[in-house]
Amino acid sequence: MELELKHVPFDASNWDVKRAFGEALHGEEFYNASDPKARPINFDVQLNKSHGVQNNGTGILILPSRSVGQKLVKLCKTKSLSVSVKGKKVYFTISSKKPYRKKAQTLEKTPYLPPEIEEEREEKLQKLDVGLHVDKLQFGIFYRKPHDPPDASRRFSNEYELSYKNRSAGYLEIEYDHKLIRIKLGNAMTEDLAHNVVIKFDIIRRLAVGLDFGNPFICFELFNPPVFQSEWFNRTLTGDNFHDNKRYRQRLESLNDSHGAIAPYAHQLRVILHEPRDLDRFSELCAVAGITRPFKTTVEANANGFFARKRLYALQRQIKTFEWSVAFQIEALLHSGLVNPDELEGFFFERIKQLCARQPHAAPDILRLFTEALRTRNPREPAQKCFEQVVERETPEAPRLHPGLFRCHHVTVTPSRLVLEGPYIIQSNRVIRQFEGYEEHFIRVDFRDEDHLHYRWERDTDGTSILRDRVGGTLKNGFELAGRQFEFLAYSSSALREHAVWFISPFQHPKRGWVDAASIRIGLGTFASVSKSPSKLAARMAQAFTATDPSVEIAVDQWEIVEDLGANPYLHTDGVGTISTQLADMIWDALCESRDENYRKVSVKPSAYQIRFLGCKGMVSVDPQLEGVMMRVRNSMVKFQGAFEERASIEIARAFERPTTCYLNRPLIMVLEDRGVTKKAFLKLQQDAVANIHMASDTVMQARQLFREQQLGGGYRLAYIFQCMNAIGLGMEYEKFAAYRLDDPFFERLIQFAKNHVLRDIKHAARIPIPGSHHLVGVADEGPAYKAAGFEDVYCLPEGHIYACVQKSEDEDPIYLQGKVSISRSPVVHPGDVQTVRAIGKPPEDQLCIFRNLKNCVVLPCVGERSLASMLGGGDLDGDMYSIIMEGALLPTAYVKEADYQGVGTKELDRDATIDDICDFVVEYINSDVLGLLSDRHLIIADQSKDGTLDPECLTLASLCSQAVDYPKNGIPVDIQDSPRWLIPFKPDWKKPEEDTPHRADYYESDRALGDLFRNVKLLKISKAAPSAICGGNKRNQPLSDQISQALKPHIEKMLGANGFRHSDSDVSETKPLFARYVDELKYICLVHALSDSPDSRLVEEEIVIGTILAHCSEGRFRKDRMFRMRLHATVLVDNIRKKLWEWKEEPSEGELRYGLVQAWRAWDFGMRNRGMFGASSFAIIALGVICNLLQTAGCIEVKSKPTPRESDDEDSDGQN
Repeated sequence: MELELKHVPFDASNWDVKRAFGEALHGEEFYNASDPKARPINFDVQLNKSHGVQNNGTGILILPSRSVGQKLVKLCKTKSLSVSVKGKKVYFTISSKKPYRKKAQTLEKTPYLPPEIEEEREEKLQKLDVGLHVDKLQFGIFYRKPHDPPDASRRFSNEYELSYKNRSAGYLEIEYDHKLIRIKLGNAMTEDLAHNVVIKFDIIRRLAVGLDFGNPFICFELFNPPVFQSEWFNRTLTGDNFHDNKRYRQRLESLNDSHGAIAPYAHQLRVILHEPRDLDRFSELCAVAGITRPFKTTVEANANGFFARKRLYALQRQIKTFEWSVAFQIEALLHSGLVNPDELEGFFFERIKQLCARQPHAAPDILRLFTEALRTRNPREPAQKCFEQVVERETPEAPRLHPGLFRCHHVTVTPSRLVLEGPYIIQSNRVIRQFEGYEEHFIRVDFRDEDHLHYRWERDTDGTSILRDRVGGTLKNGFELAGRQFEFLAYSSSALREHAVWFISPFQHPKRGWVDAASIRIGLGTFASVSKSPSKLAARMAQAFTATDPSVEIAVDQWEIVEDLGANPYLHTDGVGTISTQLADMIWDALCESRDENYRKVSVKPSAYQIRFLGCKGMVSVDPQLEGVMMRVRNSMVKFQGAFEERASIEIARAFERPTTCYLNRPLIMVLEDRGVTKKAFLKLQQDAVANIHMASDTVMQARQLFREQQLGGGYRLAYIFQCMNAIGLGMEYEKFAAYRLDDPFFERLIQFAKNHVLRDIKHAARIPIPGSHHLVGVADEGPAYKAAGFEDVYCLPEGHIYACVQKSEDEDPIYLQGKVSISRSPVVHPGDVQTVRAIGKPPEDQLCIFRNLKNCVVLPCVGERSLASMLGGGDLDGDMYSIIMEGALLPTAYVKEADYQGVGTKELDRDATIDDICDFVVEYINSDVLGLLSDRHLIIADQSKDGTLDPECLTLASLCSQAVDYPKNGIPVDIQDSPRWLIPFKPDWKKPEEDTPHRADYYESDRALGDLFRNVKLLKISKAAPSAICGGNKRNQPLSDQISQALKPHIEKMLGANGFRHSDSDVSETKPLFARYVDELKYICLVHALSDSPDSRLVEEEIVIGTILAHCSEGRFRKDRMFRMRLHATVLVDNIRKKLWEWKEEPSEGELRYGLVQAWRAWDFGMRNRGMFGASSFAIIALGVICNLLQTAGCIEVKSKPTPRESDDEDSDGQN
């Protein structure tokens, strides 16, 4: 409804009027603040403008409904309510006009925003509506000459220049809404195309301004290259802003061919402005926009031609003369800008040749560590001196790896450059294991934007052409690197989600002959059933590239294919088969043999495995009715006909050896709230979780509990170490009965880092643990299959019932889940994705029950017209995990029917697909990978709409999310541009980024549960700089006088005698070479797994030990992937150091235990004496874990835990994660 406004003060703004009406409409006459579901009335004000004043005294008030308007008018007529603006009463009457229907609906659905938010934003936009004229734009690198004094400013090598001095055709503008600086180049009068150089705020390392012979310049030192775009000056406009501003800009690799030649190596910017006064104006604009103000300096600029075509060609010829692994590291130095061609030719080539002659096997790793040293050195230290220091260090040793791991080189292809990393350790797969000794011919290639994040297009940007040219060109044509030609091979399904693929450099194999991409793909099997669908063909090939561990081989007569239960498209057994007890035992023995020595002790023998086998994929659960060695796979598991083999290996993608904790998350909370769960229930769980986190500092066992439950510090065995500390009498400050106080500053920081990691997840992801609930893999009830085969008295799960039994360790009793529970599967999008079922508890004893002994999985029924899995977000049983929630307060009270989740078909060609078609699909997938964006949009609209997830726009998005999930297989993309958009141009406050100072004007305070949960958590303030207490301060303590050493003293002396406790300086120094190798690799881990090149993002020792990354990141999936890689890399390093101290044996002798204890105790002493050195504290923790293990094995200490109700998975009293 519209009300006409009169007598508005001429100097009043929209915001003044909105504030005045807000006081009236949000008073007790209209708004009941005690009602948790009530919202303040939303409305809008539009004043009629007039020349020279804010308004002409009139305007309109738009209200969401007629009833609100009539009530407001009535109250004002009875004089019980009046509205005044700037002391003057405003009059209003009901208008004869009706507001636009969409406007009224938006006001009805969306929350009221205080006018201050919009006012602040408008004020910023007005101040930033300024353009600065650009005379020249220069691309290059910052560098020093060999003989420059250390305190001299760096120089700028101008490698490519665009001049607009006499053309008035270059402008620099700040776009606050998009958080970027845009430099627009071109003349609309003489040119058709404009070119843009886009610098996002968050890639600016520092800014400098100054005068160069009277020319005002700005130097941009950037973490990543800027973005390049083109757009038509005189494009046709329709008058429809939504249509006109859609995809009218094209992403580019470079501005032109000449710029493209230097872009891979030189991306720093120097901008020459037209007038000196513009430097001050630029500084002021930076302050308004929230960019760090530039500092004044002098930067000498020269045109050196470092990256001229002829010079690059000459460099490449020299690089090719080295072994490939060495050449890769030289290329990495060049592409990263850490050394320039002058330095390579004048110094490094000769020194590297000498290094290769002296240490041919170690040279690649020494150069890899040199890259790390260059990135972390003092900027004033010459690169040549840094090289000599690295060469003089301890020679690095190649790590010992189990068969499921290998060292892989990585290449990231961005629009303008190649980023080379590694080699570092990742999980292997079936194909690569076939070519032992030739692993370096396989490289992982990621396609990312310049900031290393996934490609994301603004609404005005079309990225199709750059993906087709850059990504598609790389996939189809391959690329040369360090003298080898690489070609596209394939990808795994998980890698595709990360926009990563495998490339291979062809080679001659002694047994297989010439090996290239085509021969490997042919050897995988036959794909006739999917030959016309590029997406399905690639998905089937992807099975062979899934990261797996090898287990056992079985013969052709030891497996068979059986029919599925149920009917398409809702098969009850979609993706799940069975294995015999004997085969399950064989698989378990094989996994334990290749894993950590305590893996078997801390795990429960799995009842189910996720596997890859020839052309089959999915789950297998243990069937006690199968005899001997036997596996049954279902038709739904057979994806293609694998190459015939008399014996084939069962590869293990995942073993389910323990239950995992069930957590709330944002989508689940939003749906549960719409299904009747109260805010109070969520807040209670959050408060309990936060309290438990803060109590981790109260006792040693509570600290152990934090690390154990959150799966933190697993590589360093922190939970086990805390448990051992408790056993030897160590306690926190307020533990009255502890004999010794754990007052170690490094352990205190580890606890603080762990707390912050968990609190961040609770605040920014609503990841809240649900006590007594579990996250379990799904398998099928095989009872109906046996019943159909003629077996009598078989127990089968009824429809709407499940079975689950959890056991955390072999020492604990199994727990049978019983009663009313909810079951769901991530991602939860549709409100019907959460179903209420009944857990049966312990199966009946008097019937044949196939699943009776299954543990740590959830068994779903195989009766009824539709499978339960398909109701849960369109799930199946090929490895999907299901959340089983037992908490009564979280059970939905409102019923919503499940979604249909019918497929949209498959995109097929009228011919057999080729590898080029698969390459085209990868390009299309990267361009259309919008699942995360759709999910975000769904949550935001659900927050903005009073109907929540039941809003029609949300239901549309739920359907699109389902289509996006299936896109990698069916090849049918979702166009994000045509999907529903936000109801208002602001985000709820729970979408604020992790940084400390988000732009307040972009957000509103959400009144949903997610808003309360977000605002209810405060993160800890943690400095990455190590405190002086760890670095040693000014005092030198007596060796082994710390409380941990003193607590261990009686046990050490019992094993080693009275003289075995203390060491001479010479004894301790024997550990130095091992420590040096540890520190070198630890520094590399800190560098290579950081989220960016920013010094603030570089990882610190505590992050590696915990297994977390504190740096802020806008893409959670990227950080999660980096954390996974970092944890794996660190775990392998720690395992190798541990084995250097003591190689575990099944039944060690007393002498062997004593020898190991001497080595580990000496390493502990070394670490504690040198705590001021980087890496010493974590090195000491490795030694401490070995000491505890040896003392426990020798019977000197008894490690027992007393579980509290909050303790859960991942470890038992013996051990390790």
